[in-house]
Amino acid sequence: MKVHRVEAVDGNADAGRDPGVTRQEESRSRDDAVREALTAAVRSGCRHWLFVANTLLIVFSTLPVLAPILAAIGFEGVSNAIFVAYSLTCHQMPSRSYFIFGHQMAYCERNTAIYCSMALAGLAYVRFRRRGMRPLPWRWYLVLILPMAVDGFTQLFGWRESTWLLRGITGTLFGLATIWLAFPYLQESFDEIESEL
Repeated sequence: MKVHRVEAVDGNADAGRDPGVTRQEESRSRDDAVREALTAAVRSGCRHWLFVANTLLIVFSTLPVLAPILAAIGFEGVSNAIFVAYSLTCHQMPSRSYFIFGHQMAYCERNTAIYCSMALAGLAYVRFRRRGMRPLPWRWYLVLILPMAVDGFTQLFGWRESTWLLRGITGTLFGLATIWLAFPYLQESFDEIESEL
């Protein structure tokens, strides 16, 4: 009796199946469809990585600037949420921060320079990558980020006090150099991944 029940279940399972297609072929067809979908998703990521990266940079660099504006027009809750979120990435010392409409920005002067210059450099890279822009050599990257290290550490150790202008210049050099180094390498990597699909 148990045997008949198993046969009935098997018979029902096979009832809607094309008699010319085996279970193995059906499984292979599903696997191929999943593989094609994943390949298409990876290919799309390789082609659109720059749009995603630039969008994230623009959002990340803009929200701290919007925080004081939102506070000034009465959206204190949203402004405070931005401020708290950015406290994870910045010391937010009032003496080293910009103020808009009497409200402090959600990150310091140096971070303003770093992230805004990264966002602008990312947008500029959209144009320059078509001209085969090469990555910044490591030695030049170190030269360009050294001023920020010197400015930051001499201030940290109390040897001198930096100024908003120095923090802005050194942060901008760091941001531009980082994009110039990273984005061409990322482009090469995504091109290589796409070519192997």
